[in-house]
This record gives sequence, structure tokens and C-alpha cells, in this order.
Amino acid sequence: MANYNLRARDIMQTEIATILPEHTVQDAAALMRHHGVRSLVVEKEYEEDAYGLITYADIVTKVLAFGFDPAEVRVDEVMTKPLIVVNPSLKVEHIARLFAQHKIGHAPVIEDHRLIGIVSMTDLVVEVVTEPT
Repeated sequence: MANYNLRARDIMQTEIATILPEHTVQDAAALMRHHGVRSLVVEKEYEEDAYGLITYADIVTKVLAFGFDPAEVRVDEVMTKPLIVVNPSLKVEHIARLFAQHKIGHAPVIEDHRLIGIVSMTDLVVEVVTEPT
């Protein structure tokens, strides 16, 4: 039975893989592989800036599909920014709706203007739908 009482803080990943905007897409792919993730949060360039996000899908659809060299394309050229973010108290049913409405699979969790975690579609499926064994 699905557990809809969970909130973002209950299912978010707190070890967040990040990358700098000036790094290459090749660097991003290597970091994703190293950390076993399908997205990286792109660090802010200055304090008042917004976070970005680069995903596996971005690499495939914005770089590889056009035959661009991942070693020549910078992360900030293909990342998504600004992002749709969630509050740690947001219920999982609302996160799922947000993902569906905006066709996204990842959302950083922000509290007091600080990045504290990230929620992915995988987190929703694993934590909300999967029965404990």
C-alpha cells in the first residue's frame, strides 16, 4: 500500500552530487557515473544566484542527439535553470503532481534559501509505492 503521509524531507537524498557550471558535459557524465545518479545540481555562481540542474536526459537530448562533443559543451549551456524546487514539508502526492505537470524527474529541496536535499522520481517510487520487505 502506498504511503502518502510522507513528505519531501522523508524521502529526499541528502548527499547531493554537484558540479560547477563551467565544467564540461563529459565531466558531468563522469560524475553521474561515479556517484550512481542521473542528475547533478549545478552550483550557484554567486550568492544570490539560483541553482541549476543537469540530467542524464539533458546530455542525451541536448548534446548527444545533435552530435555535439561532450568534452566541448559546458554544463551551463545545457542545464535547466531556474529550477522547480520543493519545500521539505511538501507531501509526496503534491511532489508527484508537480513532477507530472512539469514533466520533470528531479526537484531540489530548499529550506531557508539553502539546498538541503534532492527528490527524484526514483525516490517517489522506492519510498512511497514499494512495499517494505
